[in-house]
Amino acid sequence: MQKTLFNAGDVILREGEEGNSAFLITAGSVEVVVGEDKKAKTIATLNEGDVFGEMSLLEPGPRSATIKAVTATECTVTSYDDFMASIQEDPEQAIKFMKTLVLRLRQMNEVLGQMDPQRRRMRDMFRDWQKSNEAAKAAEEQRWASMTPEEKELEMNNSEAYRAMSLGAYRNGMF
Repeated sequence: MQKTLFNAGDVILREGEEGNSAFLITAGSVEVVVGEDKKAKTIATLNEGDVFGEMSLLEPGPRSATIKAVTATECTVTSYDDFMASIQEDPEQAIKFMKTLVLRLRQMNEVLGQMDPQRRRMRDMFRDWQKSNEAAKAAEEQRWASMTPEEKELEMNNSEAYRAMSLGAYRNGMF
């Protein structure tokens, strides 16, 4: 893992490019953009503690969105190889990480299930997705608040890869 700095306006990831790493924002903010040129839409702004690019840690492949730094931004970058090595040392990490991805998939399935393809527009779908993320953030904040100090300490002492991908997302509502 390495720390990487980006200036405001820098494109960190480009939609469609091959990817094999994920990023934990340690300072600053980024915007998530889908589409190109006139069809480009900003669908989210991510801040310190949020994670992006996490799908590439399980299956390297094309990026699903463009990520641009809004402000000067610092990220901890975890590669596919680093992540795979860390979960082989601690398989429980893999289970927790997969639960995070399953939660995000369920949120998207819920949004898609509510869509009437004949009447819904993409903007409405993204609005619903954002509401779903807000509900998930509230649930995670509640989970964190209900943990004992010992449970929080144990969770925070997991390996750096797990913290970068899961704990940062938990504490800051990425999912």
